[in-house]
Amino acid sequence: MHFSVQKDTLVRALKDVTSALATRVVQPILSNVLIESIDDTSIKFQATDLDLCIQTKVPAIVHAKGSITLPGKKLLEIVSKLPNELVSFQVNLENCDVSVTCKRSKFNVTGLPSAEFPKVTDARPEKAVFMPSVILRKAISQTAFAAAGYDASSILGGVYILLNDGNFECTATDGSRLAHRKEELTALIASAQKTEGDMETEGKTATATLEKAGSLRAIIPAKACTEIVKLMDGQDSTKSNSEEGKNIDKVVGGEVRIGLADGQIVFETENHFLSTRLISGEYPRYQELFPTEFKHLAHFNREELVRAIERVSVMSDERTHLVKMHFEEETLQITANTPDVGRAQEEVPVRFEGQSLDVAVNVRYILDVLQRLSVEEVRLEMTGSLKPLILKGVGDEQYKYLLMPVQAK
Repeated sequence: MHFSVQKDTLVRALKDVTSALATRVVQPILSNVLIESIDDTSIKFQATDLDLCIQTKVPAIVHAKGSITLPGKKLLEIVSKLPNELVSFQVNLENCDVSVTCKRSKFNVTGLPSAEFPKVTDARPEKAVFMPSVILRKAISQTAFAAAGYDASSILGGVYILLNDGNFECTATDGSRLAHRKEELTALIASAQKTEGDMETEGKTATATLEKAGSLRAIIPAKACTEIVKLMDGQDSTKSNSEEGKNIDKVVGGEVRIGLADGQIVFETENHFLSTRLISGEYPRYQELFPTEFKHLAHFNREELVRAIERVSVMSDERTHLVKMHFEEETLQITANTPDVGRAQEEVPVRFEGQSLDVAVNVRYILDVLQRLSVEEVRLEMTGSLKPLILKGVGDEQYKYLLMPVQAK
């Protein structure tokens, strides 16, 4: 096997796939990246931890076809330090020794046979839905952070996506907060339907369904969702209008193809393929958690509030991460206090309706959402000091964030 790839292209591909490498390596092969020639002009890279699999293809000059696996992290470290020129790989398939050269630099890396690489799902689902990547990226970015990082295998460690009759919903919660985004897909290309071999579609234990055209329901691990966003950020967001007779099954720039295959959910862009296991169980009935009325309403400038909270948070307790907010008339007073260290206070102008109110929140939970919104102004709906707070972006009615206050001493 012998091929050459441009250094910056190679670095990008390795960064994409090494995110799927196992952190706790039980089998040495799971720390390796599979490298395969597709044809004379492209190479495929693949990595997996058996739950998540990421593939990417890149343009290359293929002199001799073949496949090999190499240590992913070490290969990325080597390539990152090379000049931005063609990087040549010459593989001795008999002893799995690989010579990596670029200009005057030469490395010898020992790999493992590609036959030892685990067989993971890389089948392209026959039925799927196409979704604009800009909508999927925004929905995941504004919700996945609220999933429970402490228990990745439970329902709360996943992101719930629901697509039905042109309505798309994306939700995540860790029990203390909940992020939800809903979109109407006016340009959805629907080609999905339930097929034989799909996962269970009825009952409370169903994890994913493709029951009819434009219908999808699944609980996806939050880590996989984060990787999906990274891959979409790396794809070309512009569609080519020069093609005639475009095949509806072809994934073009700006769209993501989503389908089910062998009990996993698959996301495809033009050059990337990601498959991940699904989380079993029935997602909480989150719609019932949002209050239908409120007694206090505050409007404030998002950036101004972020800067104020960031300054005050310096004095928040490292254990509780608590900040207190006092709403009264046209002023929001934010304070934080750590015994034996000090106290911080900041005032922010606010348009406030209702009687004065004191609320204490986890500073990380409030900053997480404020930093991910792109609106200029936000509104906060409140019912009481210990009742759920609902944060929304003014002019963006599709998004809402529920945060439970904490009892301040």
